[in-house]
Amino acid sequence: MKFYLLIILLSCSYVFSQEKEQPITTAFPFLLISPDAIASGRGDIGGASSPDVFSQYWNSSKYVFSLQKSGIGISYTPYLNKLSRDIFLANLSYYRKGSRSAWGGSLRYFSIGEVQQTQLFGSDIYRLGNFLPSEWLLDLSYNLKLSEYYSMGITARYLHSNLRSPAEEKATAQGIAFDISGYYTSEKHLVGNHFGSYSLGFQISNIGSKIKYEDLGQSFFLPTNLKLSGSYTLSVDSENDISLLVELNKLLVPSDTQKHKKTDFLEGIFTSFTDAPNGFSEEMREISWGLGFEYTYLQHWCLRTGYFYQHKNKGDKKYLTIGTGFNIQHWQLDFSYLFSTAQTVNPLSNSLRISLQYTF
Repeated sequence: MKFYLLIILLSCSYVFSQEKEQPITTAFPFLLISPDAIASGRGDIGGASSPDVFSQYWNSSKYVFSLQKSGIGISYTPYLNKLSRDIFLANLSYYRKGSRSAWGGSLRYFSIGEVQQTQLFGSDIYRLGNFLPSEWLLDLSYNLKLSEYYSMGITARYLHSNLRSPAEEKATAQGIAFDISGYYTSEKHLVGNHFGSYSLGFQISNIGSKIKYEDLGQSFFLPTNLKLSGSYTLSVDSENDISLLVELNKLLVPSDTQKHKKTDFLEGIFTSFTDAPNGFSEEMREISWGLGFEYTYLQHWCLRTGYFYQHKNKGDKKYLTIGTGFNIQHWQLDFSYLFSTAQTVNPLSNSLRISLQYTF
């Protein structure tokens, strides 16, 4: 087996179940890792929450409803932190809003850590050196306000993968992907003696051609994903707000990728709704869901929690998250922590994520 295939399997490890079931495998699996501490603090839910700097990942069309004209943010997510300290996801996001539109951009870098490469000659093992396999992306979104309460956005994304040592030829894979998103937010209305509002969002992310890793003999689907989101915010009084959030996700990738080696990505999107080997019941298992809660005090301090569920035969990601955030003038610092409740190992378990943003 080629060495770089082992690296691919390491980077894909979080989408596999330990049971002999049918998890869905894709290229660039780091695209499914929540990059910031805000949404990850409430169960990885962000499609219909209030806009923030990191909306580029969750639903870029939210940017046009941001209260600030522009912002920049960075975040850090440790990965497999019990195994190594140099496996992580880093994210840099920026947006700028106009009167009816907004631009957004982000850079994400997934480091798989320093790897020592060796070669066996006879009965001797020789060290050939160390290298840093990684994957990264750069994307840009344009978002337009179509009415007083509704907006849509489109994102173009460049993907780059380098999972092999520099000494090997054809060491990289690359691709282009797109997102389509929409966001609706209501005006405030009376609920008893309080004011409330709701928001709805959708996103189809990572739409693009299949990715070919050299020498593997086949191409892999991108993790095209359908996200449907909703949130409701109640202003208890002038100082306290509470929000409830819900989100559904489904990978728009064939259930059995081995049977669809010659299927293109568009056909794969439509096939993904009807191709599960065990019929409708298995299709429903491919839908993961999350519930989130957020409490805000004076727009300066937030407390968050949430729960995420994925069926054990489709990846077995089940976890509880908690988070908090502090806002001082134009600066906001957020933290989140993940507790896995699944039987399989979660690479993000017991990981502290950190985000820092500045708006102006």
